[in-house]
Amino acid sequence: MHTNRHIEIVHRSENGPYMKEADFERLVVQRVQELVRRYELRFDRRIPIPADHDLADRVYQAGLELFVDLGAYNMSTQRRILFTRLEVEEAVAAAPAAVTLGAGKDAVVMRARGSNNDVPCVVHSGPTGTPCSERNHPLILQSCAQEPLIDCLGAGSVSTYMGAPITPGSPLEILGVQRDACVAREATRRAGRPGMHINDVASPLTCAGKMASLHPEWGLRPSDGLLVSQMVELKTNYDQLSRAAHLQSNGIHIVDLMTPLVGGLGGGAPGTAVITVACHLLGVLLYAPSYHIHGHMHLLESTSTDRMGLWIYAMSGLALARNTPILTTSAIYTQAGLGTEQVLWEIAAGALAATVGGMHHNGVGSTGGASQDHTSGLEQRFFAQVAHASLGLSLQDVNEMALRLLERYEATHMQGAPGGKPFAEIYDTDSLEPTDEWLGHYSKVCQELQAMGLDVENGWKAALLKRLNYV
Repeated sequence: MHTNRHIEIVHRSENGPYMKEADFERLVVQRVQELVRRYELRFDRRIPIPADHDLADRVYQAGLELFVDLGAYNMSTQRRILFTRLEVEEAVAAAPAAVTLGAGKDAVVMRARGSNNDVPCVVHSGPTGTPCSERNHPLILQSCAQEPLIDCLGAGSVSTYMGAPITPGSPLEILGVQRDACVAREATRRAGRPGMHINDVASPLTCAGKMASLHPEWGLRPSDGLLVSQMVELKTNYDQLSRAAHLQSNGIHIVDLMTPLVGGLGGGAPGTAVITVACHLLGVLLYAPSYHIHGHMHLLESTSTDRMGLWIYAMSGLALARNTPILTTSAIYTQAGLGTEQVLWEIAAGALAATVGGMHHNGVGSTGGASQDHTSGLEQRFFAQVAHASLGLSLQDVNEMALRLLERYEATHMQGAPGGKPFAEIYDTDSLEPTDEWLGHYSKVCQELQAMGLDVENGWKAALLKRLNYV
């Protein structure tokens, strides 16, 4: 590729093969189906977390071939951005295998975990794809930032400014974004962790809005990060590419966000895993990110904790971990809401699958991100405990445990999952401590996991001590 990546990407965006978006989508469907057949990629619902490294390697090769064949679709120009296989392989090899997130005593190093499932996880938290109210947003963020097992904070999104709806591209978008950046910075200060990495301000929908969050004192700093998104599937546009160019020129962490849809253009679990790999390659080539956020969702129910969802975390994660240095994080989307036992069982299953898949973690979106104020620090703490406790477990052990966890929630997962309660009903908003009811559900599930052989009470201690060995 040309030394100046941005010039070359724009050149290929303007001169690549012209194609209508619908035709590109049909081509994605056709090629994914062909690759799934040729590479013999099969999903067995009896084994949501396969102990099959060869299968993971075939998923990677299929994803690599898909991206080299199709490239990325630029919706702004209706042209495909194409790369040679050599360009893709060189860019992937040069992708960062370790990044320092945050500053000072609060900085953490996120490293490629490989497929041996022994390198400790870095755990992000915050409102993962979940909207917040202006009133509770500062409290929710502080409840997450004050959790010792949480390493990084996502600022989330608020759709109003002083009660008025935020219109993208309007002055209220700029003001709302700046307020949210201030709130996130203040939450880390109040938690005694002023250098904590903030991984996005999710309110803005435009490039200008995103950039308004940057300020060395009250806003996001070079030690923080901002998301650059992909559109489903394998698509970008000039707004997203402009974000990447600005962030890269200012030395700020770029975070590549993708949300492959299970049951969409990729079809079932194998095809969606192939697309997931291709999306990571797209992110590397177009955005040059520090790390990626992978939050696939079921097309109909906006969840990733069903059997197919767990399979995708494990297989796409292993595919990347075994074949690339790419740093990726899981975003877990549950059907159940907060304040319920079911949401914890779903989180546990997702955390297990993604951890043994070689991923780091990016928090929980309960109710599929549909319910306002459904984020708190307690379920994020639980997520970290499960992830740390699963280090060193074999794929076979985790599959057996996942089957036991599915028994706890599968019957009411897709239909009838409990809606739960918003933040103000499960936390004391003065002390910022969980209510006895929410703590009771958390303690009960922790005890049951402990009885299953998952050491959620002490596993995190060993993981944090092990992290010291990598400093």
